[in-house]
Formats: sequence, C-alpha cells, structure tokens
Amino acid sequence: MSTRRRLKDSEAKQVIREFVERYARSEPILKPAKKFEELTVEGESVFFVDERPLILRKKTGLLPSLKFDEIIESLPKIVVDMGAVPHVVNGAQVMRPGIGKLNDPFDKGELVSIVDEKFGKTIALGIAEIDSVNMKQMGKGKAAINAHYVGDAFWATFGTAK
Repeated sequence: MSTRRRLKDSEAKQVIREFVERYARSEPILKPAKKFEELTVEGESVFFVDERPLILRKKTGLLPSLKFDEIIESLPKIVVDMGAVPHVVNGAQVMRPGIGKLNDPFDKGELVSIVDEKFGKTIALGIAEIDSVNMKQMGKGKAAINAHYVGDAFWATFGTAK
C-alpha cells in the first residue's frame, strides 16, 4: 500500500507556483494551504492539499484532479452521449461520434472537461486534439486524449490513501 509523504515547504511552493501559472484560479485555494502531501501512483503523483486530492503530476505535466471542483467548473466542456460514457471511464480516447455538443470554445491542446449528457457530471479530463470550431465540423476521429478519468489509478487512491 502506498503512503503519503509530507512535502517540504520549498517543494510545496514549487508545485503551487507551477500549477498556478497554468490555472490561475487555483491560487486562493493553494496559497493558504497548511498541509501538502504527495502520494506516488504508478510512477506519477497525487498531491493532497489540506487532505483534498487536488493536483496530479503526470508525465505530461500538472493537471487538476477530478476532485478540484473550483478548476474543473471553469474548464471548457465536451458533452458526450451515454453510449460513450462506459468507454471514456475505462480510459478510451474521446471520439467525435460520441460527442453530443461542445459547451465552450477551446483551442487544440487545451484541457477540457468531459461531461455526460444525462447528469452533467464530469467523468474525465481530456486534452483537445483539435480546436472546438473544427471539432464541430468533423464527422469522425479522435477529439480528445483521455488524461484522467473516473476509475483510473488516481481516482482509486482519492478515498483510500492515508
């Protein structure tokens, strides 16, 4: 079983600085934090901020976790039909035929929230493979890379790791 490691102040400040550069809205939540811990998951990391699993360090960089509601709510949304949901929550890439609508404009390479059409719940975070204007026009193909999803190795640690 994995254990959490408390970060030194200098390590925590570096993670906060790096994360805030990309997600400025996180600053009021991260700056006053008292406790910053890291849990390694399959060679990557989950950072717990005052007991909340908020930040992921993946090979591609820092991402908010699906538990970081304050950031997730601000991301552009790709709404997928219910037929796509089981595939996305099993790690599949987001394909254009499964997309019902795009709620907000976004650019290629931008982090997006993948939301189910029935309940409006975020089920994954993706990296857009194409901008929203061109995504609306395409009929098939990969729309977003699945970066973090409900049920992945990170998700499994959120309620259990101490």
